Amino acid sequence: MEEQTVDIGLDAALDELAREEMTTWQVPGLVIGELEGDRRALSGYGVASLETSYPVRPDSLFQIGSVSKVFTATLVMMLVEEGKLDLDTPVITSMPDLKLADPTAREQVTLRMLLCHSAGFFGDFFDDFGPSDDALSQYVSKLDTLAQQTPPGASWAYNNAGFCLAGALVERVTGQPFERAMRERVFEPLGLARTFYFAHEAIAYPIAVGHTQKTPGADEHEVARLYPLPRAVNPAGGIIAPVNDLLTFAAFHIDGGVTRDGRRLLSEKTARAMWEPQIKAANFAEAYAIGWETRLIDGVRLVGHGGSTNGFNAQLTLIPERRYAIAILTNSGRGSNMYEEVIEERLARHFGLRTPKPLPITLPAEALARFAGVYRQPDGVITLTATANGLRREMTFRDVLNNKEEVFPPEELRPISETEFIVVTPGDNESQRVDFLLDDDGRPRFLRMGGRLNKREA
Repeated sequence: MEEQTVDIGLDAALDELAREEMTTWQVPGLVIGELEGDRRALSGYGVASLETSYPVRPDSLFQIGSVSKVFTATLVMMLVEEGKLDLDTPVITSMPDLKLADPTAREQVTLRMLLCHSAGFFGDFFDDFGPSDDALSQYVSKLDTLAQQTPPGASWAYNNAGFCLAGALVERVTGQPFERAMRERVFEPLGLARTFYFAHEAIAYPIAVGHTQKTPGADEHEVARLYPLPRAVNPAGGIIAPVNDLLTFAAFHIDGGVTRDGRRLLSEKTARAMWEPQIKAANFAEAYAIGWETRLIDGVRLVGHGGSTNGFNAQLTLIPERRYAIAILTNSGRGSNMYEEVIEERLARHFGLRTPKPLPITLPAEALARFAGVYRQPDGVITLTATANGLRREMTFRDVLNNKEEVFPPEELRPISETEFIVVTPGDNESQRVDFLLDDDGRPRFLRMGGRLNKREA
């Protein structure tokens, strides 16, 4: 019988911090794992479901959302080392039947662009092509319906569809379904026995269900009835895992591509190259590397990734030079507020690493007025109105994961540079950064928010 994860408990400071933030944000349940040197600590809090009140265990499984992208990037880099894929060769070399909306972009998009979100086409494509092994290939056949927003390699915008295309390339060169290739090449060699892509596998273990807020900004939660992502989206965000498996994965990267039993799956050179910044990641992260977000605080490198699905939020953060990692898995759609506070305070108190806070500046009225207007993407609309000190933001979005339309409370934004703003209204989005991409004449073309591009209406 498989040995269960033992809760050896977090230290008192982290435990207290976790409980405080969980209460502040009314998160139903969470689990925290911390790796420092060879020591691991795990603790579970709250309930796996508000309806059953079953307690979260330290070995409970949660959806990790886009933290899955680092796993996909890791598998891709293994295939690069084997000579089956190349980062800088156009994708059509391996997939000549690929169709994109822009024929020129089709000729230019590379695997590196897919793995660092710079391919330029619209990325939030979550259509369901069923549970069969051909789901991903069917998904890719529809990529030509997605608008090419910017030229390949020209700018950064979060792109789930790009990672799904990378997963399809894995299938093309291995001759296996993506999930099988991942299990055989990553999960099994690392000993990730409780990490899965499919709900029918995860359901046999202690597992949390997701929760969403009944209304935007509210404390009251309800169970998210749509549990799995469509199979075709697995390369971008489909993993279900316990926190201890995430710590094992983190240790593998910190150790330069070597598993706990000494097996090398990646060369140290490749593992380290995955942390090297590829492109500035706008308001989303300081920079994006190969599948990893990365930033420097006082010269110390941090790498990591967050994840969000219907009712779940997760974060994995590493400080490689300290052989440290912290992972937080929550079953709340607002869990990112909680984990951001916990991780930032933990890094500040434990390592003296505190992220500098941007200070608002003053812009003249005419500079603010040029940003006012209506900005759209396929699933939402944002209206910006100039105020005395900044911008007022009003938003309506359709959640693509549950098809629910949500109207958000108005929020105030203050400038922190000539093209960047920060939310100052207390609540779920406080401190969120947004920025604007400008045309050659200085007119705003896109509002970039949460990494996504929202096009200004003429």
